[in-house]
Formats: sequence, C-alpha cells, structure tokens
Amino acid sequence: MSKKGLVLGVVVAVAVVGGVFTVKSVERIGTGKLGVQYSVNGIKEETLSEGWHFINPFLKIKEFSIGNEQLVLEKGKDDNSIKVATSDDASISVSFQMSYRYKPEEVVSTYKKFRGMDGEDIVDQRVKSVLKSKISEVTSGYSMMDVYSGSRTEINNKITEYLNEVFGKEYGIEVLDASIIDVHPDDKLKESIDARVKALQEKQQAEAEQEKVKVQKETEKIQAEADAQIEITKAKAEAEANRLKSESITDELIRMKEAEAHMEHGFVTVNGANTVVTDK
Repeated sequence: MSKKGLVLGVVVAVAVVGGVFTVKSVERIGTGKLGVQYSVNGIKEETLSEGWHFINPFLKIKEFSIGNEQLVLEKGKDDNSIKVATSDDASISVSFQMSYRYKPEEVVSTYKKFRGMDGEDIVDQRVKSVLKSKISEVTSGYSMMDVYSGSRTEINNKITEYLNEVFGKEYGIEVLDASIIDVHPDDKLKESIDARVKALQEKQQAEAEQEKVKVQKETEKIQAEADAQIEITKAKAEAEANRLKSESITDELIRMKEAEAHMEHGFVTVNGANTVVTDK
C-alpha cells in the first residue's frame, strides 16, 4: 500500500466460476499520480493511473507525481534557503522554487534505479541534497550583483534549462520552471552590495552627464556647420547676381546711357550702367 493518498486497504473476496475465490485488495492512486507495483518477486512494468484499483494483495505501491509539483526552499521560521556561489567568490543565501513532475514513461525505470523510494522520497533525499551544487554551477558564471538584481531572468532561465537536463537524466524528472525568488545577503554582504549599487548609480549619472555634454557639442557643431553653409550659399548667390549684372552691361547699354546723359548734362562719359562722368 502506498504511504500517501491511499485511504483504503481492505481485502475483498471476489467469487470466480467454479467456487474458487480470488482475493484482491483495493488501492487508490492519488490525483495526478502514477502507481508503481512491486513485490518480493519483482517490479511490474504496468503502472496504475489515479483512482481506485483492485490489485493482488501481495503487491505494494509507490506513487510518483506526474502533475505539477512545487518545491520551495526559502528563508523563514525554518531556514531552508540555500547558499550559492558567484564569479566574484561571494556566497549568497537565496530562496528558491522549482516546478516539476516525473516523466510518466520513466517512473518504472526511476523506481528501479532508486528502489525503495517513491517520488517524494527521491526529491527529499536526493534532489534537495544536490540543488546547491547544481545551482552554483550556473550562478558561478555571474557576479554577486547579477544574482542580486542585474541578470536574474537570464540566470533563472539557465537554471531551469540546466536542472531539466540533469534531473531528467538522473531522476526522470522534468523541470518546468526553476527560479531564485529572493536573495538574503548578510549584513557585511549587504553593505558591499549597497556600496556597489551606489558606485554604479554614480557611474551611470556621470556617463549620462558626459553623454549630455557630448550631444550638446555635437548639436552646436551641426548648427555652426549649418550657419556656415547658409553664409556660403548667400555669398555664392550674391556673386552670381553680380556676375549676371556685370554681363548685362553691354556696349549698346553704355551708348544709350551716354545719350541720355548728354541730353541732360552735356558732354559725358558713361563708365558703367550706373556711373556717369560729366565734363562741364
């Protein structure tokens, strides 16, 4: 009989044709679980799904959850948080949660590998004991600040991927999600983190000021270049106007101006379209 979720272990007698009685026991498999049947004669390959079953009374059951189970290790009245390593040699206490399930097609082989244990036993006695080292294999590639705040999403994605690979091979477990949900630095580490946060903020502020000055200088440079281009364009326009004006002063125009001036002033010499020299 399974140690969890089995509410009935009565033995019933089932009549068989010919007056022979076959004894069966009734077992209930919990919701979202599979039951592995075993006895002194070995392990049956056929699993039992959730619900009530008539089984051989000499068979026993171990249950494995194939639904969504939650493992939470956190800092509370009973401190179950775990310490993980970082790339800058810090050791940080973190709260952690993992959503998982046993792979239905592998529960029999998993039971054979860890004979005597059901699904909860394997998590309590095997999985929990290796979580610290397995998570640290991921967090050791990141700094203390990354774990504390900077790259939490990326780290959690890598933890989920890595644990799913490792636990799938070792325990027949599919890891649906694994996350560092909180960080608990001690006072000394908190002071160090606060100092780094302040330094980072000051650096970002200084970089923002430098960028502001840079943008302002670039803007002034662009404006100066635009103003210079305008002056060049105006100068070219004036030069072109003067050229056209100069080209418009023909000999015929000069003679006409001389005639007009002669009639008005007497003897004159026209030096240009707008220049008249009189000789009085």
